[in-house]
Amino acid sequence: METLNPKVAELLAAKEARRRKLAGLPFPAKVRAVVRLQRMVAPVLRARGKQVRVWTIEESAPQYSAPSTQDCD
Repeated sequence: METLNPKVAELLAAKEARRRKLAGLPFPAKVRAVVRLQRMVAPVLRARGKQVRVWTIEESAPQYSAPSTQDCD
């Protein structure tokens, strides 16, 4: 098996790190990300004649904070 080009290996490592970061986000942040993606793609889909409905959420939703581990004593 061939070894990866160092630049390709670097790109794959960065891709994996980003996926892990996104996977670790709290659920509300993931929903906000999906809505942002929906807004970005909506004009393209509408131009193709597709009917598009972007979810409506509160943009100023409170930020999620994980419970402190100190509370688990």
